[in-house]
Amino acid sequence: MIDSYWLGERLDGGFSREDLRALLTSSDEEAREIYAAARGVRNGIFGDRAFVRAVVEFANECRCSCLYCGMRVENRAKKRFMLSRDEIVEIAARASENGIRTFFLQAAESEEYDADWLGDVIRRIADMGMMVLLCVGIHSEDDLDLWYDAGARKFILKHETSDPGLFAGMKPGFTLADRIRWLEVLKEHGYQVGSGPLLGLPGQTVDSLVEDLILMKKLDVDMSSVSLFLPAGGTPLENHPVGDVELGLRFVAAMRLYLEDTLIPATSTFERLSVDGQLKCFMAGANVITVNMTPPGVRDDYELYTKRFYVGLEHARRTIRRAGLKETTEAELLENE
Repeated sequence: MIDSYWLGERLDGGFSREDLRALLTSSDEEAREIYAAARGVRNGIFGDRAFVRAVVEFANECRCSCLYCGMRVENRAKKRFMLSRDEIVEIAARASENGIRTFFLQAAESEEYDADWLGDVIRRIADMGMMVLLCVGIHSEDDLDLWYDAGARKFILKHETSDPGLFAGMKPGFTLADRIRWLEVLKEHGYQVGSGPLLGLPGQTVDSLVEDLILMKKLDVDMSSVSLFLPAGGTPLENHPVGDVELGLRFVAAMRLYLEDTLIPATSTFERLSVDGQLKCFMAGANVITVNMTPPGVRDDYELYTKRFYVGLEHARRTIRRAGLKETTEAELLENE
């Protein structure tokens, strides 16, 4: 039986770990009520609206050894690429011409480009009137300031898992404590931050997913997301089972109910694993979808997982409409928050 909170009556203004665990382990019947409640929270804060952003993955050279990623430094067979500044800016201009006002610059963690190089790209895109979002891994605090001054305002740094032991095993050479510290550093430098877990890692538990939610709440993230694990060829996890779609949808709803006013994307991993997977995310409380604008000739080399699903603009807009939502821009969505 779903607690009366999920039907709209808030009991104590908070959640216990048991409450969050109950959301993630709910039955199918309970989940339908939870998803409806999550949509109610989303619409109450943002209205019945969602927005489309665009991403370009501009470089895949990586210095990290993450066990789940096809771009890990040990994967010597991986073809490496880096787009030019002009290529990136031209893609951003095309996104703007199509009514997209948030542009997402993503790259593997690399020293192949310097801060001034990326700063020039950011400045040129920001000058188009676009919101610039970065997902480029850990760099120096001076770099963060340079990029902020150039016009970047948002930064995604996934914590991947709140389990310190699992984190250390999946990301050799890194610690969860350092990851959390860098998320706090980003906020200190003025960035709105986004984070979230990779659902389906070996040894991950429901209890650790509960801690993922609590961590994002403590960090007061502006953007929260969940991606489902999908294996990448040439990695130690290439034969590991994929993440659980139904658990992932419950996690989306839990983020909406617990974190309330964050921006939550319907990630492409759901579409890759389930028919109408991204639509299901919207029905569970998501309000963002990202169009992939990485050039077709290189995008398969940005191998987060093998046989990726690439979100196109018409698919994104159709999914928003099918969810009963109206497309808007990020600025307009947040204006009346």
